[in-house]
Amino acid sequence: MKCCICGKEIEGHGNNPFPIAGKTCCDECNVKVVLPYRIFLSRIRAKDAALMITPTELKLIKPSGKYFSLKELQKAVDGYIEIGSEILPDFLTVVNEEGLLIGLKRNRLASILFDKEYVGNALLVPRKIFEKPEE
Repeated sequence: MKCCICGKEIEGHGNNPFPIAGKTCCDECNVKVVLPYRIFLSRIRAKDAALMITPTELKLIKPSGKYFSLKELQKAVDGYIEIGSEILPDFLTVVNEEGLLIGLKRNRLASILFDKEYVGNALLVPRKIFEKPEE
């Protein structure tokens, strides 16, 4: 039996990957992908953290202050940012604007989670923690 997330052979019984589509995932993907995604979804109403999706794992990240700064977002995606579509209500995707041009690798996890092709790191950021515009 193969993991629905990474495609590797599963040793033992495997794990339930819900809310990610598929029948079974391996222990490593359960720890690095499924559990962080479940925690993120359980805190979605708080809107105080972003979900960073690397090609191999998911991480919850918070801004250093009340809002994410441009520098924090650029560091997370390793370059200039591009604001993508709203995948979940009041959450925006943030990706590297030049990802395809500079040859970043496909982000398999983001592509699986959101049924859209992504390259490089991707962030799922609540609108309310973007850097507050100057007034």
